[in-house]
Amino acid sequence: MYTFNIIIKNNNPEYNEFVADCYSYVYFLERTGQVVPRKQIVSLKKDTVTIPVVCPEKNSLDSKYCSKYCLNTIEKIEKNCGNKIQLVLTGREADSLNYKIPEKSSFYILRCGLDFPLICGDTHTEIPLYKIPRTDHNGDDYDNLFFWNKNYNRLHGLWFGSEYEAFAEEQMQDPYSSISKAGRALCTLIEKLTGVPTYYFLHNYRPWSKEKDKQQKCPITGNDWLIKGAKIHDYIAFKCDESRLVSELSANSSESEAPLKRNIFELNGKMLDFTIEAVDFRIKANQALMNDKNISENDYSDLENDTELLKIIRDYLNGE
Repeated sequence: MYTFNIIIKNNNPEYNEFVADCYSYVYFLERTGQVVPRKQIVSLKKDTVTIPVVCPEKNSLDSKYCSKYCLNTIEKIEKNCGNKIQLVLTGREADSLNYKIPEKSSFYILRCGLDFPLICGDTHTEIPLYKIPRTDHNGDDYDNLFFWNKNYNRLHGLWFGSEYEAFAEEQMQDPYSSISKAGRALCTLIEKLTGVPTYYFLHNYRPWSKEKDKQQKCPITGNDWLIKGAKIHDYIAFKCDESRLVSELSANSSESEAPLKRNIFELNGKMLDFTIEAVDFRIKANQALMNDKNISENDYSDLENDTELLKIIRDYLNGE
């Protein structure tokens, strides 16, 4: 991915909405996938705003990808400021040097993502929304996809150590829940617009045996849907072409039908529910990420601290 500075100089001291409109401009860029949706830093020095952003491609900020709301905001800013918005390429994002948008995908996956919810089924690479035809407001933007992803992220957040964990898990695992039905409808729309088969990712964290996990059927069609040779760490382990559902093997499964050893305790003011198996899985996942030579120092430090905490939790669960 590429880093840019968006620089806007304001020559109009009476333009009271200047900073607010700058925030709106970047927000509209996020909603089309032109800018990676993160907490944006808007820096104001005298009469000039500078906004560092990360973009999927060098040309992501081209006006041809903007929604009408974004274009209207650009026009308003430039008219009131008396200056054109400057887009200055500053380099590559160190954390995503190997990121490359697939030129073609045999199928798509809709899955809650930190950046973009549309995934290439072949490479498991996130695809910015502006790479597909527009899906909302009569073909002007992608708000239905953007806000579905935000809503799913909120639900996923509830699943991590809150009193609503059971509710959130049920919503994510049930293909007929509100969030799943909305997602499946979006998959149908994307497939219609692109001609690319689009599958909905169904969460799976059921506390059953590994054998029972593999024997499960598609919850909509009842068909066998286990992918031959699928393993626990695979991105998808289940796929049903009829229902357009995919899923994963549960990281909460065990070798037997016996209930998993669980422990609920308070951490940083939140009630967390852990299994030994889940903790081990997270430790291994963290270690794999830490071995990535492209990882930033900050991310490495965060993963290292998280791993040390997980090891303490594992020892506690093992009675050590």
